[in-house]
Amino acid sequence: MRLARCIGVCLTVGLLGGALPGCDRGKPPSRATDAAAPTGPVEPTAPKPEYSFASGLEPAYPEVVAFLRHFMETALAGDYAAYRKLVARVADPESRERFESVLNALKLLAIETIEELEASQFASPAYLVTARAELLPGKKVTLRRGSNSRVAILVLQEEDELRMMLAPSELQPEAETTQPAATAPATTAPSYPWKQDGDY
Repeated sequence: MRLARCIGVCLTVGLLGGALPGCDRGKPPSRATDAAAPTGPVEPTAPKPEYSFASGLEPAYPEVVAFLRHFMETALAGDYAAYRKLVARVADPESRERFESVLNALKLLAIETIEELEASQFASPAYLVTARAELLPGKKVTLRRGSNSRVAILVLQEEDELRMMLAPSELQPEAETTQPAATAPATTAPSYPWKQDGDY
């Protein structure tokens, strides 16, 4: 599978991170604001989201699943400072405000697939992780451009540790389109007066 440009931002809440917040910023990443970022935890205002892994992922990719579980628990606990350390250095973390918005909008995150990328621009293996998110009713947070509830991230090795970032647009799942329910074509039978009672 081809892995072209890989600049993006990571998702938050567990993949959420995300999860899933994440958006392409179109500017070079910078960690210059790390020291100025608030260090206290984000206090959730909504029930803690749930997350799950599709059957078979853990035995097939134990290290990646362990990292994703750690990432999600960190994000879902509102630990913004620890979350920032789990984002790849080639990507900017989400702002604290966006991190909090997504954390308080997410209801459910289901990790559907993990796939090792065959051709990678990274020196070490990279994995494409696809997840489906469900938001709480009435929340207007978008997980990425558009309204797609599925999002892909990359898990890669950096300085001997796993990190994550939002996958580039060409590796994102196709947008879901809502198809109108199929309706049977309307048929009108001809009306024959002689089949009815009465004089004609």
